[in-house]
Amino acid sequence: MKSKNIVDTYEMRKNSRLKHRRGVTDIISTMMLMAVTVTGASTLTYFMNDAFLSGNLGTTSTLEASSLNILLLAYDTRDSSRLLTLNDVDNKYDSVLCRSSCSGNPNDLPLNGGTEFIVFQIQNNNLNSIFLERISINGIYYSWDAATSGVVLDTTVPLTNGKYPADGMFSILPISAGSIIQNEDTQIQSGQTVNILVKLDSVDPDIQLNKGIRLLLNSGQIQPAEFLIESGGAQ
Repeated sequence: MKSKNIVDTYEMRKNSRLKHRRGVTDIISTMMLMAVTVTGASTLTYFMNDAFLSGNLGTTSTLEASSLNILLLAYDTRDSSRLLTLNDVDNKYDSVLCRSSCSGNPNDLPLNGGTEFIVFQIQNNNLNSIFLERISINGIYYSWDAATSGVVLDTTVPLTNGKYPADGMFSILPISAGSIIQNEDTQIQSGQTVNILVKLDSVDPDIQLNKGIRLLLNSGQIQPAEFLIESGGAQ
């Protein structure tokens, strides 16, 4: 009987030690899990802060432009007598892109006091055609000028019968030499490169040539393609 009591006492002590060890193990496991969580959160916070400070996060414009496969190949926003490949698209040498200060006769040529021009060259790398419904320059929307449909571009005389887009509107032109016939509609075929000729609006303030321009291209997709370009230059 005494032997049995000794055995029972031994088993009780053994079980107690096992329970104590399991309790310690659970505590250590919990502490290790908490340490890993804290370390991971600290590391993530460090990299996120570093990305924000150094500007390493991908911008919305980059992601959207990439997903839409619309490339901005070139632009020209200078005070110049030639914008990209377009001759006789003359802007005044006044260190600004004239809008509201040219509101007296905005549809006229810039040299005669009308609003000035900007040219963008884009390429459609989508598998299908896109339709450029409208564009936005610094938050101001411009629509396609249907009066330019199939009309030969002529910026040597005041605006008549869609020879160039009216103020606050744009036309689409193929990349070609010689006389240029503006596109009949807003369609840009797959793989096609075109020039977008914009006649600035006459309502909003002039654009300083040392300021950037935010460009959005709306082609009917969920999100527009977005670009930030330097004003006052050609690229």
